[in-house]
Amino acid sequence: MKTIRWGMIGCGDVTEVKSGPGFYKAEHSALLGVTNRTLSKAQSYAQRHGVPRVYPDAAALLADPEINAVYIATPPSEHKALTLQAATAGKHVYVEKPMGMNHAECQEMIAACGKAGVRLFVAFYRRAMPRFLKVKEWLEQGAIGDVCTVSVLQRQKPAPEELSPATLPWRVRGEISGGGKVLDMGVHVLDILVSWFGPMTEVHGVTSNRGGLYAVEDTVTASWRHGAVLGVGNWCYVGSDDEDRVEITGTKGRIEFNFFADSPLRIYRGADVEEIRIPNPPHVHQPLIQSVVDELNGIRPSLCDTQAAASISAVTDVILGNKNP
Repeated sequence: MKTIRWGMIGCGDVTEVKSGPGFYKAEHSALLGVTNRTLSKAQSYAQRHGVPRVYPDAAALLADPEINAVYIATPPSEHKALTLQAATAGKHVYVEKPMGMNHAECQEMIAACGKAGVRLFVAFYRRAMPRFLKVKEWLEQGAIGDVCTVSVLQRQKPAPEELSPATLPWRVRGEISGGGKVLDMGVHVLDILVSWFGPMTEVHGVTSNRGGLYAVEDTVTASWRHGAVLGVGNWCYVGSDDEDRVEITGTKGRIEFNFFADSPLRIYRGADVEEIRIPNPPHVHQPLIQSVVDELNGIRPSLCDTQAAASISAVTDVILGNKNP
């Protein structure tokens, strides 16, 4: 069994706990080196996480013949260019979500990796997390009968840094993120729904900017279809409080849960209510990283679905009005 040796491009907040440690804690996996736009940040990260190599830039990292695969942990505006560079260098790619700035970029990334004979994975890590696998198990067992509808609600107060143009984070700067926070958070929900219910069709969306804190949309509603299952989503990032809920309704019951918190899962069947608490793993990317490593070692297919990840960008293109349905 070979050890997959990773290089990481970008040392932002997501890499501190959520993702980075997963690359050196997964079995048969090692984080060999890192780089960052600000070199001192990469040096600090390497020292704190015990990473042996620091590179001055992405080109130097990609030129290292001992690196087998790269984790692209940059904002979306850099995903396509770095993926194409990695493919040219013969490295497998695990890229943050959303996969690209739009569906066209995703198609270019898939084509480049296919041509180079390397694998492309997208970090929709909730596919491998135990609490979401439990919901999938309920659905596959028919625990709530035939699924009829799914409803998504996320309401969130503006973050302090969003209140001033001088401190706006990249997530709400369209030239870097591709749109508003639904592309950072809502895409996770859309991907898990596709993994459970199949492709989204008949997609419709309406957007608005209600808070005026930044140029991109802060309020989004959408509707879609997964075959016979109808879906609706509402996202508002300028609310007065925080709310996060997914409800799946079937002919014999319903499932309710918070998507972004590891609060209890609840399944309602008639007068019976079952509640299960499944804590998140310490490093939420690690189960998906393990599945990627296992695939690269020929053990079993990963839980990633690159075509589905690209389809999420096609869906958000429609929802955000970047493309006609």
